[in-house]
Amino acid sequence: MATDLDSLHVVDRREVVESVRPRLADVAGGRNIDSMITAAFDELTPATVTTYLPILVERQVRARLDPRPPA
Repeated sequence: MATDLDSLHVVDRREVVESVRPRLADVAGGRNIDSMITAAFDELTPATVTTYLPILVERQVRARLDPRPPA
């Protein structure tokens, strides 16, 4: 039985994927960005404050795509 909180969580996931996907298109290089976004989202969703979740997901995916250490 799904609760209102569960359905809100699903909507948030879709919103994050849709907002982050265009910003990663330039670095995707033909890779499946959606699966990387979803994996990053899954790792970060235990967080209770989700205000910056899209930014954190984008940073995590970019780090996976370009694993060079920061300068």
